[in-house]
Amino acid sequence: MAVTVQCPTMGDILAGNQCLENFAGLGSTVYVGLKEDLTEPMKLTDGVYSTPKFKSGKGLYRFDCKDDAQQIQGSSLKNNKGFELTGHFVIDAVSKLTAKYSRSVNNLKLFFIFLDGEEDSQILYDPTRNVRFDDGGIKSDTGKEAKDERTTTFECKLGPVRYDHLYVTPPTTGGWDSLLANKGTVSPGG
Repeated sequence: MAVTVQCPTMGDILAGNQCLENFAGLGSTVYVGLKEDLTEPMKLTDGVYSTPKFKSGKGLYRFDCKDDAQQIQGSSLKNNKGFELTGHFVIDAVSKLTAKYSRSVNNLKLFFIFLDGEEDSQILYDPTRNVRFDDGGIKSDTGKEAKDERTTTFECKLGPVRYDHLYVTPPTTGGWDSLLANKGTVSPGG
């Protein structure tokens, strides 16, 4: 049986329709979820995933990151091969806690939600493919001099996916913090 796939209908991208204030960068909070904690895979519709639903007692984890350091890049993988997403976030700390969480992030099957302005959130998630950290994808740096910063930098990849950016529908009330596993704020730096 042949599989029928329909490409999105083309349309105009007009500055007048966008009220185009196109601010660069992403918010300083990244939410981390374990794929195994979901009650069911999130559904993708036109590049937007449904709100994640978690098993009882499970939920998201909040990483408070360095200001102006989060980024998602989408790049094509040749014609008809989809896209690869690269997510980048920086925690302003090197500590026992960031070392522990770095190990978890490197080894668990996770997804990442990035705040994108006041209304949107982008996600690195796929129900069948895993976000991966290639060699050097997690780096910590204590700095050398007192003026240097201590940072833990994460760069993850996901691909192939169908869109060069993936979005996720936030909860209708309470924002992403309403889905925290611990119902509180945790900063890996402290």
